[in-house]
Amino acid sequence: MSKVKAILIGAVAAALVLGLAPLAQAVLVAGTGGCIERAEPVGRGFRPRDDVAAPVRDELSAWVRRHPTRAARAGERSGSRAVTIPVWVHVIRKDLTVEGGNLPGSRIRAQIAVLNDAFGGRTGGAATGFRFELQGVTRTTNKSWFNLTGYGQERRMKEALKVGGPETLNIYTAKLGANLLGWAYLAQDADEVGVLDGVVVHYQSLPGGSFSIYSEGDTATHEVGHWLDLFHTFEGGCEAPGDYVDDTAPEASPAFYCPVGRDTCAGGGLDPITNFMDYTQDSCMFEFTAGQAARMQQAWAAYRAA
Repeated sequence: MSKVKAILIGAVAAALVLGLAPLAQAVLVAGTGGCIERAEPVGRGFRPRDDVAAPVRDELSAWVRRHPTRAARAGERSGSRAVTIPVWVHVIRKDLTVEGGNLPGSRIRAQIAVLNDAFGGRTGGAATGFRFELQGVTRTTNKSWFNLTGYGQERRMKEALKVGGPETLNIYTAKLGANLLGWAYLAQDADEVGVLDGVVVHYQSLPGGSFSIYSEGDTATHEVGHWLDLFHTFEGGCEAPGDYVDDTAPEASPAFYCPVGRDTCAGGGLDPITNFMDYTQDSCMFEFTAGQAARMQQAWAAYRAA
């Protein structure tokens, strides 16, 4: 498949070019796919989790077919000893105040705890076989980077700050422009996007932030899911192959708030509104499935393992 080269589109440009409706629509951001997450209230007060460009062809599925033994072994790892992912958090601030983006260490540690609980299965879902270990925090005062909107800003920021290779999770916090909560790059694109690889989140989405029902830290959980090659649960609507995971029920469209009992695809079971890869509010989502855990482990083996 011919991949479109990396261009992270500034949200204003995306809106102008694509004519974005109040709900999220697809925006190609890099490689085979990338994730952009919206932040500010839209429509009746809900916030679309992200605009995503799904790949025309899932590279991980092709890798699994080429390497069945390695894929099977990786898929079984979620129930055994956890893979430890080193994490660097890069705090971008406009000044030394918390309101200016200077996150206290307590909120950063709380975010790492949210990731470990979510991926460790301690919130009610499957244990994925991943744990996250904070290696360090950088703090950069740069008003231009703090108001982060465009591809050029992102590249310059990451060229200056990124640590490690595809095995290292770099999380950047800033005040993202044009209603964005964050964005991430898929594991299958890590080699192609290079320095851009990582997760960017709005600093107010960390635990204790001011985004109300979206300030419990699950913006990062959702984006790290993409970083480990998960797609949305509503990918492809009711049609196969959907999100390329067998144990997530098909879903015609993203769910917002916490619509208990929602069922948008006939015969597939209730919509997976509690899954971290849907669009529901933080307090509603609490699980990954065993199939998602296996896919993330396979993506780790294929694209991120050191």
